Amino acid sequence: MTAQADFLARGWLTALAQAWDAALQGSSPIGACIVDENGEVLARGRNRLGEPRRVGGGVISGHDLAHAEINALLDLPHTRRPECLSWTVLTTLEPCPQCAGAVAMSGIRGLHYAAPDPWGGCARLLTDDPYVARKRMRVGRAPEAVARAALRLALLGFLEKGHRPEERFLQSFAPHREDLRAAQDLFDSRTWLALKERRAPLSDVLRELLGGEGEEWAREAEGLALTHPTRTEGAP
Repeated sequence: MTAQADFLARGWLTALAQAWDAALQGSSPIGACIVDENGEVLARGRNRLGEPRRVGGGVISGHDLAHAEINALLDLPHTRRPECLSWTVLTTLEPCPQCAGAVAMSGIRGLHYAAPDPWGGCARLLTDDPYVARKRMRVGRAPEAVARAALRLALLGFLEKGHRPEERFLQSFAPHREDLRAAQDLFDSRTWLALKERRAPLSDVLRELLGGEGEEWAREAEGLALTHPTRTEGAP
């Protein structure tokens, strides 16, 4: 594991754990967290689009705004300047225009993403838009194994929602044929369903997603407490 991967390991595993939790709750498997300059996790959020509609307690669900990055931002107790300028949003999927814009306007100046999203991803907003570019956003990527796991998680979620590889939407992921094939195999073999039915730990999910390549990250996941320290599911 590289020095940067080690520095952000807890954050990336937290984001992946949020993505897995989203899948278990019937939403798209996309997760996010926010870390400080030392890599400590400050806030968490996950996609909640597939859940009952509500707004409250720092959570949006069942609403078009209920993306992982938005919920992570809402989970923050504050965004005081200049403290928040050094923080970074880690998200498992390249942010859409809504989420990229929300991060830029939040006062946080860093965003790293794992899986590319050739359909709706808009990380370029953070660097190419003249107004946002003046904020000097730091845009980075996840380690390769994390990116691959996150992409396969997202693709499994798309397949579960009924999208088919021949459709224009999934065809946009054609440059990632290996990952689409791996996701399709896990879906068709019912491995994905079995993981969900037994509510498998993240370590087991990573091993299924990545095989031997995921072993190092799976061992890291076994040694970390990845659940939210205070807020419980369904809390107001």
